[in-house]
Amino acid sequence: MSNISAKIADAAVIASGWQYDLAEIEFHALASEDKTAKTIHQRVTICTKQTAEKIAHCSSLVTETLHPVGHNNFSTQNKHVEQIVEWCQNNLQNEGKTIAVRAEKIGIKLAGWSSRGIEQSVGGALYRAGWKIDLTSPQITLRILALNHNDSRTTVESENNPLIVWGLKSSGTSLWDGRTAPKRPFFKPISLDPRLARAMVNLACPNGGNILDPFCGTGGILLEAASIGLHAFGSDADSRMVWGSRENLEWLATQTDSSETIGSAETRRGSAIVLSGLWGDTAPFSGFAFDPPYGRNSWKSDDGWQLFVDALASCASVATDDAGLTALLPWPPAASEVDLQNDATNPVCVTFGKQWVEVVEEIRGAGWEIESTISIPVHRSLARLLLICKKSALN
Repeated sequence: MSNISAKIADAAVIASGWQYDLAEIEFHALASEDKTAKTIHQRVTICTKQTAEKIAHCSSLVTETLHPVGHNNFSTQNKHVEQIVEWCQNNLQNEGKTIAVRAEKIGIKLAGWSSRGIEQSVGGALYRAGWKIDLTSPQITLRILALNHNDSRTTVESENNPLIVWGLKSSGTSLWDGRTAPKRPFFKPISLDPRLARAMVNLACPNGGNILDPFCGTGGILLEAASIGLHAFGSDADSRMVWGSRENLEWLATQTDSSETIGSAETRRGSAIVLSGLWGDTAPFSGFAFDPPYGRNSWKSDDGWQLFVDALASCASVATDDAGLTALLPWPPAASEVDLQNDATNPVCVTFGKQWVEVVEEIRGAGWEIESTISIPVHRSLARLLLICKKSALN
Protein backbone atom coordinates (compact mmCIF):
# COMPACT_ATOMS: atom_id res chain seq x y z
CA MET A 1 0.00 0.00 0.00
CA SER A 2 2.88 2.39 -0.67
CA ASN A 3 0.61 4.46 -2.92
CA ILE A 4 -1.52 5.47 0.09
CA SER A 5 -0.22 8.51 1.92
CA ALA A 6 -1.62 8.17 5.44
CA LYS A 7 -0.21 5.62 7.87
CA ILE A 8 -2.35 3.34 9.99
CA ALA A 9 -1.48 5.50 13.03
CA ASP A 10 -2.86 8.62 11.36
CA ALA A 11 -6.21 10.24 12.03
CA ALA A 12 -8.20 12.89 10.15
CA VAL A 13 -10.15 15.81 11.58
CA ILE A 14 -12.94 17.17 9.39
CA ALA A 15 -14.00 20.80 9.84
CA SER A 16 -17.57 22.01 9.47
CA GLY A 17 -18.57 24.20 6.56
CA TRP A 18 -19.03 27.20 8.89
CA GLN A 19 -15.94 29.43 8.82
CA TYR A 20 -13.61 26.66 7.68
CA ASP A 21 -10.80 29.18 7.10
CA LEU A 22 -11.01 29.88 10.84
CA ALA A 23 -11.11 26.14 11.56
CA GLU A 24 -7.93 25.61 9.55
CA ILE A 25 -6.03 28.15 11.68
CA GLU A 26 -7.56 26.81 14.90
CA PHE A 27 -6.69 23.19 14.09
CA HIS A 28 -3.14 24.23 13.20
CA ALA A 29 -2.75 25.98 16.58
CA LEU A 30 -4.11 23.00 18.51
CA ALA A 31 -1.80 20.67 16.58
CA SER A 32 1.30 22.84 17.05
CA GLU A 33 3.10 20.17 19.10
CA ASP A 34 2.41 17.45 16.49
CA LYS A 35 5.22 17.65 13.92
CA THR A 36 3.39 15.19 11.63
CA ALA A 37 0.20 17.26 11.35
CA LYS A 38 -0.65 18.70 7.95
CA THR A 39 -3.61 20.30 6.25
CA ILE A 40 -4.41 18.38 3.07
CA HIS A 41 -7.61 20.29 2.29
CA GLN A 42 -9.14 23.48 3.62
CA ARG A 43 -11.45 21.35 5.78
CA VAL A 44 -9.27 18.30 6.52
CA THR A 45 -6.24 17.96 8.80
CA ILE A 46 -4.21 14.75 9.03
CA CYS A 47 -2.50 14.20 12.39
CA THR A 48 -1.86 11.62 15.10
CA LYS A 49 -4.78 10.04 16.92
CA GLN A 50 -3.81 11.92 20.10
CA THR A 51 -3.86 15.26 18.31
CA ALA A 52 -7.20 14.44 16.65
CA GLU A 53 -8.69 13.68 20.06
CA LYS A 54 -7.37 17.00 21.40
CA ILE A 55 -8.86 18.95 18.50
CA ALA A 56 -12.19 17.13 18.78
CA HIS A 57 -12.31 17.90 22.50
CA CYS A 58 -11.34 21.56 22.19
CA SER A 59 -12.84 22.80 18.94
CA SER A 60 -16.50 23.50 18.15
CA LEU A 61 -15.74 23.47 14.42
CA VAL A 62 -15.36 19.70 14.05
CA THR A 63 -17.92 17.57 12.21
CA GLU A 64 -16.11 14.28 12.76
CA THR A 65 -12.77 12.56 13.26
CA LEU A 66 -11.56 9.40 11.52
CA HIS A 67 -9.07 6.80 12.71
CA PRO A 68 -7.34 4.99 11.12
CA VAL A 69 -7.32 6.74 7.75
CA GLY A 70 -5.90 6.56 4.26
CA HIS A 71 -5.82 9.27 1.60
CA ASN A 72 -4.62 9.72 -1.94
CA ASN A 73 -5.05 11.91 -5.02
CA PHE A 74 -8.34 11.25 -6.75
CA SER A 75 -7.98 9.31 -10.01
CA THR A 76 -10.94 7.06 -10.86
CA GLN A 77 -13.70 5.74 -8.67
CA ASN A 78 -13.06 2.12 -9.65
CA LYS A 79 -9.40 2.38 -8.67
CA HIS A 80 -10.30 3.84 -5.29
CA VAL A 81 -12.81 1.09 -4.63
CA GLU A 82 -9.96 -1.40 -5.06
CA GLN A 83 -7.64 0.66 -2.82
CA ILE A 84 -10.20 1.04 -0.04
CA VAL A 85 -11.19 -2.61 -0.05
CA GLU A 86 -7.53 -3.65 0.07
CA TRP A 87 -6.91 -1.13 2.88
CA CYS A 88 -9.79 -2.62 4.85
CA GLN A 89 -8.38 -6.12 4.41
CA ASN A 90 -4.96 -5.01 5.63
CA ASN A 91 -5.96 -2.67 8.46
CA LEU A 92 -9.37 -3.67 9.82
CA GLN A 93 -10.17 -6.76 11.83
CA ASN A 94 -13.58 -8.34 11.31
CA GLU A 95 -14.73 -9.07 14.87
CA GLY A 96 -18.37 -9.62 13.99
CA LYS A 97 -19.43 -6.00 14.38
CA THR A 98 -21.86 -4.48 11.91
CA ILE A 99 -20.57 -1.88 9.45
CA ALA A 100 -21.96 0.74 7.09
CA VAL A 101 -20.22 2.65 4.32
CA ARG A 102 -21.05 6.36 4.12
CA ALA A 103 -19.61 8.50 1.31
CA GLU A 104 -19.93 12.17 0.42
CA LYS A 105 -18.27 14.95 -1.52
CA ILE A 106 -16.85 18.17 -0.04
CA GLY A 107 -16.57 20.99 -2.56
CA ILE A 108 -18.17 21.51 -5.96
CA LYS A 109 -19.11 18.63 -8.22
CA LEU A 110 -16.26 16.23 -8.93
CA ALA A 111 -16.23 14.47 -12.31
CA GLY A 112 -16.30 10.70 -11.98
CA TRP A 113 -17.56 10.65 -8.39
CA SER A 114 -20.77 9.02 -7.19
CA SER A 115 -21.32 8.78 -3.44
CA ARG A 116 -24.03 6.14 -3.81
CA GLY A 117 -21.95 4.18 -6.30
CA ILE A 118 -18.85 3.96 -4.11
CA GLU A 119 -20.97 3.09 -1.06
CA GLN A 120 -22.54 0.20 -2.91
CA SER A 121 -19.27 -1.03 -4.42
CA VAL A 122 -17.23 -0.96 -1.19
CA GLY A 123 -20.14 -2.18 0.92
CA GLY A 124 -20.73 -5.08 -1.47
CA ALA A 125 -17.07 -6.08 -1.36
CA LEU A 126 -17.06 -6.02 2.45
CA TYR A 127 -20.24 -8.11 2.54
CA ARG A 128 -18.66 -10.71 0.26
CA ALA A 129 -15.61 -10.69 2.57
CA GLY A 130 -17.81 -11.67 5.52
CA TRP A 131 -18.68 -8.31 7.12
CA LYS A 132 -22.18 -7.78 8.53
CA ILE A 133 -23.81 -4.80 6.85
CA ASP A 134 -26.24 -2.62 8.83
CA LEU A 135 -27.32 0.63 7.22
CA THR A 136 -29.55 1.72 10.12
CA SER A 137 -27.56 1.37 13.35
CA PRO A 138 -24.05 0.17 12.45
CA GLN A 139 -21.46 -0.41 15.15
CA ILE A 140 -18.74 0.78 12.76
CA THR A 141 -18.96 3.44 10.06
CA LEU A 142 -16.48 3.55 7.19
CA ARG A 143 -16.41 7.12 5.87
CA ILE A 144 -15.24 7.97 2.35
CA LEU A 145 -14.82 11.61 1.38
CA ALA A 146 -14.05 13.09 -2.02
CA LEU A 147 -12.31 16.41 -1.38
CA ASN A 148 -12.51 18.90 -4.18
CA HIS A 149 -10.09 21.72 -3.45
CA ASN A 150 -12.47 24.20 -5.03
CA ASP A 151 -14.35 26.35 -2.55
CA SER A 152 -17.98 25.20 -2.57
CA ARG A 153 -19.06 28.86 -2.89
CA THR A 154 -17.31 29.43 -6.22
CA THR A 155 -16.80 27.74 -9.57
CA VAL A 156 -13.19 28.86 -9.94
CA GLU A 157 -10.92 25.92 -10.68
CA SER A 158 -8.15 25.09 -8.21
CA GLU A 159 -4.56 24.25 -9.04
CA ASN A 160 -4.62 21.49 -6.41
CA ASN A 161 -5.64 17.95 -7.25
CA PRO A 162 -8.84 16.56 -5.73
CA LEU A 163 -8.28 14.02 -2.96
CA ILE A 164 -10.04 11.02 -1.54
CA VAL A 165 -9.91 10.25 2.20
CA TRP A 166 -11.33 7.22 3.98
CA GLY A 167 -11.33 5.84 7.50
CA LEU A 168 -13.37 4.69 10.47
CA LYS A 169 -15.49 7.33 12.15
CA SER A 170 -14.25 7.74 15.72
CA SER A 171 -16.19 10.82 16.87
CA GLY A 172 -18.99 13.01 15.61
CA THR A 173 -20.08 16.64 15.55
CA SER A 174 -18.98 18.94 18.36
CA LEU A 175 -21.76 19.70 20.85
CA TRP A 176 -21.83 23.50 20.79
CA ASP A 177 -25.51 24.28 20.16
CA GLY A 178 -26.50 23.60 23.76
CA ARG A 179 -24.48 26.66 24.82
CA THR A 180 -26.01 29.26 22.48
CA ALA A 181 -26.96 32.50 24.21
CA PRO A 182 -30.77 32.03 24.42
CA LYS A 183 -30.26 28.75 26.31
CA ARG A 184 -28.27 30.41 29.09
CA PRO A 185 -29.98 31.94 32.12
CA PHE A 186 -28.40 35.35 31.41
CA PHE A 187 -27.89 36.56 27.87
CA LYS A 188 -27.98 39.52 25.53
CA PRO A 189 -28.86 39.35 21.81
CA ILE A 190 -25.32 40.46 20.87
CA SER A 191 -23.69 37.49 22.62
CA LEU A 192 -20.94 35.71 20.68
CA ASP A 193 -21.62 32.50 18.80
CA PRO A 194 -20.10 29.77 21.03
CA ARG A 195 -18.18 28.36 18.05
CA LEU A 196 -16.41 31.68 17.55
CA ALA A 197 -15.85 32.13 21.28
CA ARG A 198 -14.32 28.63 21.53
CA ALA A 199 -12.04 29.28 18.55
CA MET A 200 -10.84 32.52 20.16
CA VAL A 201 -10.02 30.63 23.35
CA ASN A 202 -8.14 27.90 21.50
CA LEU A 203 -6.13 30.39 19.44
CA ALA A 204 -5.20 32.39 22.53
CA CYS A 205 -4.30 29.34 24.66
CA PRO A 206 -3.77 26.34 22.34
CA ASN A 207 -1.71 24.45 24.91
CA GLY A 208 -3.70 25.21 28.05
CA GLY A 209 -3.10 27.69 30.84
CA ASN A 210 -5.06 30.58 32.30
CA ILE A 211 -7.02 32.99 30.15
CA LEU A 212 -8.46 36.44 30.84
CA ASP A 213 -11.41 38.21 29.20
CA PRO A 214 -11.29 41.87 30.36
CA PHE A 215 -14.67 42.61 28.68
CA CYS A 216 -16.43 39.44 29.81
CA GLY A 217 -20.00 40.64 29.19
CA THR A 218 -22.37 37.69 29.53
CA GLY A 219 -19.47 35.27 29.94
CA GLY A 220 -19.54 33.51 26.57
CA ILE A 221 -15.75 33.29 26.30
CA LEU A 222 -15.44 32.22 29.94
CA LEU A 223 -17.96 29.41 29.38
CA GLU A 224 -15.97 28.07 26.44
CA ALA A 225 -12.65 28.31 28.28
CA ALA A 226 -13.99 26.53 31.37
CA SER A 227 -15.63 23.86 29.18
CA ILE A 228 -12.23 22.61 28.00
CA GLY A 229 -10.58 22.76 31.40
CA LEU A 230 -8.80 26.11 31.24
CA HIS A 231 -8.54 28.43 34.22
CA ALA A 232 -10.87 31.24 33.14
CA PHE A 233 -10.88 34.76 34.52
CA GLY A 234 -13.19 37.58 33.48
CA SER A 235 -13.84 41.17 34.42
CA ASP A 236 -16.18 43.89 33.27
CA ALA A 237 -16.85 47.50 34.24
CA ASP A 238 -20.59 46.71 34.40
CA SER A 239 -21.53 44.90 37.63
CA ARG A 240 -24.63 43.45 35.96
CA MET A 241 -22.43 41.64 33.46
CA VAL A 242 -20.19 40.29 36.20
CA TRP A 243 -23.14 38.84 38.06
CA GLY A 244 -24.62 37.53 34.81
CA SER A 245 -21.35 35.80 33.92
CA ARG A 246 -21.29 34.14 37.33
CA GLU A 247 -24.86 32.93 36.84
CA ASN A 248 -23.96 31.46 33.46
CA LEU A 249 -20.86 29.74 34.84
CA GLU A 250 -22.95 28.16 37.60
CA TRP A 251 -25.41 27.01 34.92
CA LEU A 252 -22.56 25.46 32.91
CA ALA A 253 -21.70 23.15 35.79
CA THR A 254 -25.26 21.77 35.74
CA GLN A 255 -25.15 21.14 31.97
CA THR A 256 -21.92 19.18 31.90
CA ASP A 257 -21.52 15.41 32.08
CA SER A 258 -19.91 14.28 35.34
CA SER A 259 -17.07 12.66 33.38
CA GLU A 260 -16.01 16.01 31.91
CA THR A 261 -13.55 18.31 33.64
CA ILE A 262 -14.67 21.92 34.05
CA GLY A 263 -11.92 24.46 34.59
CA SER A 264 -12.00 26.99 37.38
CA ALA A 265 -13.57 30.39 36.72
CA GLU A 266 -13.49 33.72 38.55
CA THR A 267 -15.08 37.07 37.73
CA ARG A 268 -14.43 40.56 39.10
CA ARG A 269 -15.79 44.03 38.48
CA GLY A 270 -13.23 46.47 37.12
CA SER A 271 -11.86 48.38 34.17
CA ALA A 272 -10.00 46.69 31.32
CA ILE A 273 -7.31 49.37 31.39
CA VAL A 274 -6.12 48.72 34.97
CA LEU A 275 -5.62 44.96 34.87
CA SER A 276 -2.38 44.98 36.86
CA GLY A 277 -4.26 46.39 39.83
CA LEU A 278 -7.38 44.29 39.31
CA TRP A 279 -5.67 40.96 38.65
CA GLY A 280 -2.18 41.47 40.11
CA ASP A 281 -2.67 38.60 42.55
CA THR A 282 -3.46 36.17 39.70
CA ALA A 283 -1.16 37.35 36.91
CA PRO A 284 0.58 36.55 34.68
CA PHE A 285 -1.92 35.19 32.16
CA SER A 286 -1.00 32.90 29.28
CA GLY A 287 -3.80 34.12 27.03
CA PHE A 288 -6.43 36.82 26.47
CA ALA A 289 -9.65 36.69 24.44
CA PHE A 290 -12.21 39.46 24.23
CA ASP A 291 -14.84 41.25 22.21
CA PRO A 292 -14.59 44.95 23.14
CA PRO A 293 -17.76 47.08 23.21
CA TYR A 294 -18.60 49.00 20.06
CA GLY A 295 -21.67 50.20 18.22
CA ARG A 296 -23.22 49.15 14.94
CA ASN A 297 -21.12 51.53 12.82
CA SER A 298 -17.97 51.66 14.94
CA TRP A 299 -15.79 50.86 11.97
CA LYS A 300 -16.67 54.33 10.69
CA SER A 301 -15.81 56.31 13.83
CA ASP A 302 -13.10 56.24 16.47
CA ASP A 303 -15.54 55.75 19.37
CA GLY A 304 -14.03 53.07 21.58
CA TRP A 305 -10.64 52.98 19.87
CA GLN A 306 -8.66 54.40 22.76
CA LEU A 307 -10.32 51.98 25.16
CA PHE A 308 -9.30 49.10 22.90
CA VAL A 309 -5.66 50.25 22.64
CA ASP A 310 -5.40 50.91 26.37
CA ALA A 311 -6.87 47.46 27.06
CA LEU A 312 -4.24 45.87 24.81
CA ALA A 313 -1.46 47.61 26.72
CA SER A 314 -3.07 46.63 30.00
CA CYS A 315 -3.19 42.97 28.88
CA ALA A 316 0.50 43.13 27.94
CA SER A 317 1.32 44.30 31.48
CA VAL A 318 -0.09 41.07 32.99
CA ALA A 319 0.94 38.64 30.23
CA THR A 320 3.51 35.86 30.13
CA ASP A 321 6.33 36.33 27.64
CA ASP A 322 4.73 33.91 25.15
CA ALA A 323 1.10 34.92 25.73
CA GLY A 324 -1.46 34.82 22.94
CA LEU A 325 -4.33 37.22 22.39
CA THR A 326 -7.47 37.17 20.26
CA ALA A 327 -9.84 40.10 19.85
CA LEU A 328 -12.65 41.19 17.56
CA LEU A 329 -12.78 44.52 15.76
CA PRO A 330 -15.70 46.07 13.84
CA TRP A 331 -14.98 45.63 10.15
CA PRO A 332 -16.66 46.87 6.95
CA PRO A 333 -18.13 44.05 4.84
CA ALA A 334 -16.47 45.59 1.77
CA ALA A 335 -13.09 44.72 3.28
CA SER A 336 -13.94 41.07 4.01
CA GLU A 337 -12.18 39.70 0.93
CA VAL A 338 -9.09 41.94 1.12
CA ASP A 339 -5.75 40.20 1.67
CA LEU A 340 -4.35 42.32 4.50
CA GLN A 341 -0.83 40.94 4.11
CA ASN A 342 -0.53 41.99 0.48
CA ASP A 343 -2.98 44.88 0.31
CA ALA A 344 -2.62 46.56 3.71
CA THR A 345 -3.14 50.08 2.35
CA ASN A 346 -6.49 49.33 0.69
CA PRO A 347 -8.71 52.32 1.60
CA VAL A 348 -11.74 50.15 2.43
CA CYS A 349 -9.82 48.51 5.33
CA VAL A 350 -10.99 50.74 8.14
CA THR A 351 -11.86 50.02 11.79
CA PHE A 352 -12.78 52.56 14.45
CA GLY A 353 -12.30 55.19 11.73
CA LYS A 354 -8.61 54.28 11.27
CA GLN A 355 -6.81 52.82 8.27
CA TRP A 356 -5.46 49.31 8.71
CA VAL A 357 -1.78 50.30 8.54
CA GLU A 358 -2.35 52.71 11.44
CA VAL A 359 -4.17 50.00 13.38
CA VAL A 360 -1.24 47.61 13.00
CA GLU A 361 1.22 50.20 14.31
CA GLU A 362 -0.88 51.05 17.35
CA ILE A 363 -1.41 47.39 18.21
CA ARG A 364 2.35 46.88 17.97
CA GLY A 365 2.90 49.91 20.17
CA ALA A 366 0.59 48.37 22.79
CA GLY A 367 2.84 45.31 23.01
CA TRP A 368 1.39 42.82 20.51
CA GLU A 369 2.26 41.45 17.07
CA ILE A 370 -0.54 40.39 14.72
CA GLU A 371 0.07 36.84 13.46
CA SER A 372 -3.08 36.46 11.36
CA THR A 373 -6.57 37.82 10.79
CA ILE A 374 -9.92 36.32 9.80
CA SER A 375 -12.99 38.24 8.63
CA ILE A 376 -16.25 37.04 10.23
CA PRO A 377 -19.52 38.18 8.58
CA VAL A 378 -22.26 39.44 10.92
CA HIS A 379 -24.87 41.09 8.71
CA ARG A 380 -25.08 43.25 5.60
CA SER A 381 -23.63 46.37 7.21
CA LEU A 382 -21.10 44.85 9.62
CA ALA A 383 -18.43 42.21 9.78
CA ARG A 384 -15.88 41.46 12.48
CA LEU A 385 -12.15 41.09 12.08
CA LEU A 386 -10.64 38.48 14.36
CA LEU A 387 -7.12 39.41 15.42
CA ILE A 388 -4.75 36.60 16.42
CA CYS A 389 -1.74 38.06 18.22
CA LYS A 390 1.37 37.13 20.19
CA LYS A 391 3.08 39.11 22.91
CA SER A 392 5.77 41.25 21.35
CA ALA A 393 9.34 40.21 22.16
CA LEU A 394 10.20 43.90 22.55
CA ASN A 395 7.93 44.33 25.58
